[in-house]
Amino acid sequence: MKSARLQPNPRFAEFQVIMAAHSEWLTPWSGTFFRFQTIDFPSAKDVLSGDGARVRGGRWNQPGLAAVYGSTTDTTALEECKANDRYYGVETKGPRLLVAIDAQLTGVIDLTAAGIRRSLGVTLKELAAEDWRKLMQAGRESSSQALGRAAAAVGASGLLIRSAAIARGVNVVVFPQAHRDDRIKVVEGEKLARLGVRLRA
Repeated sequence: MKSARLQPNPRFAEFQVIMAAHSEWLTPWSGTFFRFQTIDFPSAKDVLSGDGARVRGGRWNQPGLAAVYGSTTDTTALEECKANDRYYGVETKGPRLLVAIDAQLTGVIDLTAAGIRRSLGVTLKELAAEDWRKLMQAGRESSSQALGRAAAAVGASGLLIRSAAIARGVNVVVFPQAHRDDRIKVVEGEKLARLGVRLRA
């Protein structure tokens, strides 16, 4: 995928204005989220950096914006991990690890809330159907990436969003260091260093 800056989505400014007008949408969130990942980068610091998404981009961030992705259940995390393989019609046979991350976030925008989506003029159906990978290949920012960029621009710690990989699944996207008081920590992260491998964020 291209790492250059994408052509901005035409709705980005609209999303940013709406989010800025609804500061009450930025609400604290605490919980544990999960991610499956390859074993290429070692430490908890690597897991939490968001550098992989910053370089490659993702559904909710274009390249240049660091983001840590996860899911509120391990089963959803597994389906999200497999979604890329399904998209490209490949099967990853390399080892993967399940990592749990504890989070205390200052202000998250909950896009699982129907009222917030209505105010933004987006639907679950259109967001799930959008081929953000194809748009990135064409050098264009997707609507979901524009929503993530707008959220980061108004100071959100991250997003809660519905999974496109599993019904009723919920994903978490964290923008690292968005707030000084945000806390994200890999559960038993010290054990990762003892594996002698590196975990890719």
